[in-house]
Amino acid sequence: MYNLFYLKQSNHFPSIPLVSNSLNSMIKKTLLVLFILISIFIQAKESKINVALKDLDACIDKRSSFEEIKKQRIQNLEGRFFRANVSLANQYKLSEALFNEYRSYKYDSAYTFAGRMLDYAEKINDPNYIAESKMNLAFSCVSAGLFKEASEISNSIDSTQLTIKCKADLYAFLSTLNIDMADFATEPYSTRYRKNSLRYCRNSIALYKKQSPEGIMAKIRECQLENNYPKAIIIAEQYISAKHPGLHDYAIVASTLGYFYQIRRDTTKAIVYFSAAATADLQMATKETSAVRQLAELLYTRGDIQRAYSYAILALDDANFYNARQRKIEVGRVLPIIEAGRFEIIKQQKDKLLIYAGIISILFVLFMVSWLIILKQKKRLNSARLVILKQNTDLLESNDQLTEVQKKISKQNMDLVQINERLKEVHRIKDEYIGYFFSTNSAYIDKTEDFRKMVVRKIRNRQFDELLELSAATDLRKEREDMFDLFDQIFMKLFPDFVVRYNQLFKEEDRIFIKPDGMLTPEIRIFALIRLGITESERIAQFLDFSLSTVKNYKTKAKNRSFISNDLFEHKIMEIESVKTDIQ
Repeated sequence: MYNLFYLKQSNHFPSIPLVSNSLNSMIKKTLLVLFILISIFIQAKESKINVALKDLDACIDKRSSFEEIKKQRIQNLEGRFFRANVSLANQYKLSEALFNEYRSYKYDSAYTFAGRMLDYAEKINDPNYIAESKMNLAFSCVSAGLFKEASEISNSIDSTQLTIKCKADLYAFLSTLNIDMADFATEPYSTRYRKNSLRYCRNSIALYKKQSPEGIMAKIRECQLENNYPKAIIIAEQYISAKHPGLHDYAIVASTLGYFYQIRRDTTKAIVYFSAAATADLQMATKETSAVRQLAELLYTRGDIQRAYSYAILALDDANFYNARQRKIEVGRVLPIIEAGRFEIIKQQKDKLLIYAGIISILFVLFMVSWLIILKQKKRLNSARLVILKQNTDLLESNDQLTEVQKKISKQNMDLVQINERLKEVHRIKDEYIGYFFSTNSAYIDKTEDFRKMVVRKIRNRQFDELLELSAATDLRKEREDMFDLFDQIFMKLFPDFVVRYNQLFKEEDRIFIKPDGMLTPEIRIFALIRLGITESERIAQFLDFSLSTVKNYKTKAKNRSFISNDLFEHKIMEIESVKTDIQ
């Protein structure tokens, strides 16, 4: 800012203020673009959350059907388990299958079938079966919060005789057990358990195949224990997108990703992944789950109290059904907080309702007072209304009368306009033809005077024979043709498109075209005289030197050729307009 001020005062840099204005304009545009992008980004986040929660709510509505499928599957396995004549190995496998169905569904039954697995494994005397049974039994203890018993059972497993896969599973379970104990322990035990968990996790990674699901999940846990959450997120998301795991593994990884994003304070992705994990749990009818509870906590922090409460109730129902103490404690810790928030909202709503009720009561009293005032005013208004109504009726009648008069005046005005137009046209035609006849008469008088002088001269000179020859040479027909030619010229000057408009009254094959010299045909000349207002056939015949029957024949033939009815033909002729000029 100091530099800009300094440059502005310098005489060597007169263009700096323009640079400053341009920079300010660019900053404003950049801020506007950033604001729009941030708005779109926030909207996109909300859209993702809404879609994920909508899918979860739809799955919750179908939870009874998923549980029914689960129960039917368990019923079929139990029917096979309690069937007679089943070998020890098959009983072990059926017990394992039933344990896997119950392990995340019902704690008591899972613990029972884990115990039966151990009994059959000891009878079979297979160290891998015994180890698997003890790990399942210890898992049930962990779900119930019995960490001491789980440690004793897992420590009793002899790892020297186990296969590589079974030994890797043992290390993975010990890693899980130690991290769970670290969550509930205080220092220095918490740090010790986390170190043990990391050590066991690395041991399991060394034994698992690199790209196996177990190996990838162990690698995710290693990154988590090392607090390397970015790397853990990358591995977990690649596993979900590339490996397409089953619902069980998907639910675990999605829940883990939700926890990682929660740690990194990315609430949107945390909610999306917890929703996905809870949806998968519902589809498997899993009751031993933490995704719904963690989702309820996040929604509570976002202010979505009602949905958080319904999810917390769902988590509590699952914990009670699973009947494991640890899960009940976890949900029991969250539910009162959410319920307190819900009660606070209800209290606020009640307070608002009381305020609204008070306002409504005051408004009601005001309404009643206003209503009484209105009743009194209404009585006064009724009498005034009757007077006004009568006046309005009179005004309406007067208005109707005025409207009728106005219509008549308007019609008369239109008639006057038409008459005025016709008068202008008649005036224009009259001027043309008066000039025409003045000119013609003048020429005719001059000819007559010349002819008279010549006759007088011939008589004086007694040239009678030449007078007879002169009389015989006079051609009146030529005079008439000259008169028609002059008439045609003046008419076409007044009505230049008369022939075109006249031909429009006929079909193409019946139309008449005038000669190149511009002279009209007798038929067109007859209707030209009609257009000028000479409608009597006798006058037309006299002017054209035709017989009356000849004029009538021309008119009849023309009307019969036209597609216009005979009654309207001459009316259409009268509609042909002349050239318009302003006449003052």
